[in-house]
Amino acid sequence: MNAVAIICEYNPFHSGHAYHIAQAKALSGADCVLGMMSGFFTQRAEPAVVSPQIRALAALRGGMDIVAEMPAVFSCSAGNIFARGAVRAISRIPFVKYLAMGAEDCGETVKNIAEVQCEQNQTYVNALKNALSDGMPYAAALTRATVSAAPKIKDCEQVLSKPNNVLAVEYLKAIYELNCDIAPVFVKRLGNGYNSTETVGKYISAAAARELLGQKRYGELQPYVPKESFELMIDEFERYPVNQKLYEALSVHALRTKNIANAFDSAEGLDIKISENAAKYASLSQIIAKSKSKRYTMSRIKRICLQTLLGITRETVQRSQNAAARLIAIKKARKSLINGLTGLAVKNADYSNLSDDALFSAQTDALAGSIYSLITSKDGNAFWNRKLITE
Repeated sequence: MNAVAIICEYNPFHSGHAYHIAQAKALSGADCVLGMMSGFFTQRAEPAVVSPQIRALAALRGGMDIVAEMPAVFSCSAGNIFARGAVRAISRIPFVKYLAMGAEDCGETVKNIAEVQCEQNQTYVNALKNALSDGMPYAAALTRATVSAAPKIKDCEQVLSKPNNVLAVEYLKAIYELNCDIAPVFVKRLGNGYNSTETVGKYISAAAARELLGQKRYGELQPYVPKESFELMIDEFERYPVNQKLYEALSVHALRTKNIANAFDSAEGLDIKISENAAKYASLSQIIAKSKSKRYTMSRIKRICLQTLLGITRETVQRSQNAAARLIAIKKARKSLINGLTGLAVKNADYSNLSDDALFSAQTDALAGSIYSLITSKDGNAFWNRKLITE
């Protein structure tokens, strides 16, 4: 049995994702597809538009065989932590032989860039240090350093300006640095750009799908969602929509009462600026906007706010090496593979059986599930109180 893994969010699941699954299987020649998916909160540092269970079920109906939920400590972190945590979790499963990743450009170019960033020659190190000293955001500094160290890589800066390429580089770096026996498979991204909200063409972005969903323009969204999961998603969204005002209130309360300096992405007095704005403004979006600067992007500020709410600290990340993903959905025809999903939790008791650190990290997932239950008006805890989905 050989499986190809996809690190994903499916926020929400759409036809472009179904295409990616089909291409991943075809290009790798794998027998099945396993998804390592974000849970209640995504890498954008926002609540997912619908629950992980519904997104996982949509993925099964869209061609995936197994879906595991990524620990929140990874899904709510910057791209390098997100990628490394997901790759480590995947690498524990012996029958996963491939990792399929979307990319806007040539896979060989992406691999060359990843190798340069892993090697970190003196030119790279000096350029990165100087860029950070100039006050550049880390992502921009990384691009400058890579371009300086690899002048022969064609259009390097342009390649690193595209989100899927950047994440693919992080996946490759994680594979190299963790010495994983996993082969990369590159799926060419089709359709509109990652952040595009255009609704033209055969494939739209998840950002466009979220906008149509949020505005309840279901008729316009329908052509871009596989028919097997469209009604499922709309029903969940109508019954349990995210209460954004409640989410903001909980977040602002956390910023006013918790030590923001403990958040993993907090550094260099950022906590002071955010704390001052949290004391002044009641709107989370305004706090984030007022805290943004040339050096610190809105994405990072959003992550710090969410990490403060969920208690994701340096200790949390330090102990995350043994954090366990959770199996949340599997096709009935693949249930025989459950025993081979090493390092994953299938039921609540598995966390304590795996390790103390696995149980420690699961507490963050549980808090994320509890908050998600509150903001979607679902009874119980969305993390602990659930059963394995099979179809």
